[in-house]
Amino acid sequence: MKDEKIEQKFKELGFTSYEAKAYLALLRQNPVTRYELSKNSGVPRSAIYDIIRKLENMGAVNAMYTKPEKYVPLPPDQLLELLGRQFNERIDDAKQSLKKFNTEIEPGHLWNIVGYKNMLLKAREMISRAEHSIYLSLWQRECKMLKNDLLEAQKRGVEIIAFSFTPLDIASERIFSYGIPDEDLQKIWDRKIIVVVDKNELLMGEADDKYSKKTAWTDNKAIVDIATNHMILDITLFGLRKQVDVGDTVTAMESSGFENLGKLLNSSEKEGFSFLKEETNQIY
Repeated sequence: MKDEKIEQKFKELGFTSYEAKAYLALLRQNPVTRYELSKNSGVPRSAIYDIIRKLENMGAVNAMYTKPEKYVPLPPDQLLELLGRQFNERIDDAKQSLKKFNTEIEPGHLWNIVGYKNMLLKAREMISRAEHSIYLSLWQRECKMLKNDLLEAQKRGVEIIAFSFTPLDIASERIFSYGIPDEDLQKIWDRKIIVVVDKNELLMGEADDKYSKKTAWTDNKAIVDIATNHMILDITLFGLRKQVDVGDTVTAMESSGFENLGKLLNSSEKEGFSFLKEETNQIY
């Protein structure tokens, strides 16, 4: 990975550009003096003293007892562990501070999730909470992004049912894929994603990693059912086209009311047939 990309990762962790440059330069060469670090990292000499001080306070670098002082970096794995502990402590402090606020989320509300990364984070959060089932309609790229989370869900005994027009690398008996390459499908369709967890909550929208699009999250039962029925239709059509029996999968995905609806439909068909037969006999 290029230094620019690594620097960006550190900036996402809260480092400034100069702090990231200085730490990465120390990883490449250490121990070094402030002057050497400024030269190696590209951080101006006028700023290097302040940058070193901030990195020391953060615990990312340490000074050696030499004259002049030389500095060494905390190894990356230890640094990330340290940052994780610090972040969790700040989260705990924030939780305590916010306990006095009693704000309840309105059930059935539609929430906008803005941006590709936030969409994936929400999908992972949902998958981590799944207890019984996860229904997916997605593309190969997003499937790869969520693969580890889905594997963990499978270990917990969660059933996974997935549909895609693209290849899907998931080890499950109920995967329905046409196997069209991502790059070919993208020429005619925009990427979409649907995630339904435990038949109770839904994430749905565009999976666009270039532009900051919105996806929707909701626990509105009607909307969850509509999205689930959309996937049922896709899987049913897949079964017809590929001559594959999808009956058990469709039955598993249907809501409890479908069984009674089937009885009503059968009864209605019989009544309609009897009425048509009587009308035909009267005519002839």
